[in-house]
Amino acid sequence: MALRVPGPRDADRRTDPADVTVLLAAEAAVLEGRLGVLRKAIAERDARIHAVGSVQRAREALMPGTGPAAASSP
Repeated sequence: MALRVPGPRDADRRTDPADVTVLLAAEAAVLEGRLGVLRKAIAERDARIHAVGSVQRAREALMPGTGPAAASSP
């Protein structure tokens, strides 16, 4: 079943509530799918940031005087 998105010429037509319900349900499903993709991408990015931060902290622990605090010291 192909869904037809109402265009500007359809503004004056009366729309069947069942058609509107199906259209809105389809749009909601698409948006839910996109939301899932975005949430996964955010979680992956957060994990990457955490991993990089952990590596940086480990390097700073192994090499004192190389961290951000050392850069601001006189």
